[in-house]
Amino acid sequence: MNGEASLAKIKMLERSLQCFVCGLIGLLPVIGFPLCLLALTSYRRVCVGQRGMWNAAKRDLVWGFILAAVGLVTSLVVFGAVLFAALTDNLF
Repeated sequence: MNGEASLAKIKMLERSLQCFVCGLIGLLPVIGFPLCLLALTSYRRVCVGQRGMWNAAKRDLVWGFILAAVGLVTSLVVFGAVLFAALTDNLF
């Protein structure tokens, strides 16, 4: 394994762990919204950049994607509920 392949593998592992951590923090409603987007971006970058390499942190990558998706949906539901409450309160 040459130096460039080693660096690519290290970057892939770091992004996989970044995806997991950002997805986990992204579970916080509204506050975690930007981190959900970062986790989803990291997931996409790792998936595109794997190029047939084995990812030892694949489990963390997949869980980061799942947590980010759940956090994104939760943030959107909370934001929608607050917006709905604000609009209906002003109407009556």
